[in-house]
Amino acid sequence: MTRRVTPKDLEQLVRILRKRTGRDFEIEYAYGRPRLVVNRGSTDVSPRLSTGELQRWIWAFMDGMDYCERRR
Repeated sequence: MTRRVTPKDLEQLVRILRKRTGRDFEIEYAYGRPRLVVNRGSTDVSPRLSTGELQRWIWAFMDGMDYCERRR
């Protein structure tokens, strides 16, 4: 059985993103669905998703960042 993704889990990923990029990433909620934003919510980074979907989305985002770093 899989464990339910919590807002705390998403915040942990956001801390990793902030540390890796130096950018002000945050999780914003509306209608019970989170999304990843930057610049105090002025820029949407992800669409609104369920917490589990957003967790996978953020992992994919970080994998893409790693890929781009390796290609330099």
